[in-house]
Amino acid sequence: MIDLPNNIPIFPLRGALLLPTGSLPLNIFEPRYLSMVDYALSHKKLIGMIQPKTEYSEELYKIGCVGKITNYSETTNNRYLINLTGISKFKIISEIKKIDGFKLFNVEYKKSYSNFNRFDNKIFDKKTFINKIKIFFKKKDLNLNDEQINSLDDKYLIIISAMICPFEPSEKQAMLECENLNSLSKTILNLIEFYLNKSHKNETIN
Repeated sequence: MIDLPNNIPIFPLRGALLLPTGSLPLNIFEPRYLSMVDYALSHKKLIGMIQPKTEYSEELYKIGCVGKITNYSETTNNRYLINLTGISKFKIISEIKKIDGFKLFNVEYKKSYSNFNRFDNKIFDKKTFINKIKIFFKKKDLNLNDEQINSLDDKYLIIISAMICPFEPSEKQAMLECENLNSLSKTILNLIEFYLNKSHKNETIN
């Protein structure tokens, strides 16, 4: 397990998904989260991403992903543009304190979390996976760069697909809590099949 601090600032953002080795761009503008970034920059550049359970609730899911700020810039209108690279999943133990409006939490990193990026490419059908992603994006009227997605290696293809697919927050949480990348790829395909079947039924009824 990577040596990570157990006390980290948490950024609760519903609908956002960060996975280990994934890359998440963020536009920070609220004063409390500007302070959070300042804190992170002076404390190993780490921020924990986690989702609130509902849109208007402060109750958080217990499992999140800590990321490191790997790109940072300031805009002329007092915003921070940052990029987080996912490092490890974590579990919230307790809230420690609030600083300038943002919260510090005590978290733990289970040994099992380091298994998330384990992958057996022998049981992964890349062609079928990509075809399903393409069909899903077409149904959603979303653009997808065919050349770019075909060029991705298997592991990053699964991770980036999970992060960009327009699933519900609870479904994104389910993906975060998958045991490994093979499990994640199956979850993505199951969700896509669910949406495609639902769409087909709606078209049939209409």
